[in-house]
Amino acid sequence: MPLLIKQQTSILQLILAMFNAPPGTSNLNYLTVQLNNGQALESLAQSLAQTILFFDKQYDVNLSPIDFSAALTRDLFGNRLSHKNQALIIDYMVNKISAGSSQVELIVEFVSVLSSVSTSDSNWGEAALHYNRHNVTKFIDHLLGDTFTAENKAVVIEFILTQMKAGKTFGAMIVWGIRTLVNVDLDNPVWGNAAKLFNHRVEVAKYHSIDRNGVVTDLATLQQILSGVTVNSETIMIAKAAIDTLQDNSCTRIQHLNAFRLDEALKNKKQDSDLSSAQELRFA
Repeated sequence: MPLLIKQQTSILQLILAMFNAPPGTSNLNYLTVQLNNGQALESLAQSLAQTILFFDKQYDVNLSPIDFSAALTRDLFGNRLSHKNQALIIDYMVNKISAGSSQVELIVEFVSVLSSVSTSDSNWGEAALHYNRHNVTKFIDHLLGDTFTAENKAVVIEFILTQMKAGKTFGAMIVWGIRTLVNVDLDNPVWGNAAKLFNHRVEVAKYHSIDRNGVVTDLATLQQILSGVTVNSETIMIAKAAIDTLQDNSCTRIQHLNAFRLDEALKNKKQDSDLSSAQELRFA
């Protein structure tokens, strides 16, 4: 397989597994360049997992600093920190906003903290484990769809969490999951239907992002493209016909206001890549 096709296929698979959507042509081209420049797929997956786009919460930009900080703290930590320590984090966020930090910068900062600290950390560990479990569950749901029972998904999720606790990155386990699936025998009684479904979704994503030069709209629209794809191969043609209709609509040629821009998300992540001072907070 030529290198470009191999790289494009890897990106199609990665974005499907992480975001449940085709990447669109501009994202595909941008991420392929990253691989061509030497970034490992595992590293790219890890970087994407720490972006605002992978964090599946949105906040009203008009929220006051205290209301936004309280909402983000609640979503990230829930009851996994004492009220006193939650108040400490909220104060930290409010002070950062007063100093000029944006909502996006704070989200990326705390997502990076939870992605990097050990689950055995006395301060952040319980919240990090909760965050890891949430992300792994989302990834497995995207990867396997409805082809696995909840019980069998739970086995895979626990295996991945165990590997992460032993030192593997989430990005490395994402790539492991994808490669495990694409290399499985389609007649495998456990994994076979999942492999068929994933192959069908990759074919539709390729049609959208390569064959039809699919524009990048909002994530929900991109996800809708794949929503009807099943293990039944006839659903591939139905999805492709829907893509044709979408692409032929001249309105979709206009860049969407809330476009699924992975290049911008990765740039935001890089700008906040330094060790967070939040990790120096003295918890009670």
